[in-house]
Amino acid sequence: ELKKYMSKAFLDIKAMCKIHDCDLRMGAFTLGVNRVARATLLRGWEA
Repeated sequence: ELKKYMSKAFLDIKAMCKIHDCDLRMGAFTLGVNRVARATLLRGWEA
C-alpha cells in the first residue's frame, strides 16, 4: 500500500515538473503549496 502511495506521489511531482519545467525539489514544493492553497479555498478560508 505504501509503495502504491509513493508511486502516485512521484508521478504527481513528475507531472508538476513537466508543467513548470523545474527540478524534482521545486516540483514537490509547488505541488505541496498548491494542495494547501486548494484545501484553504475549499474550506472557505480565503485571505
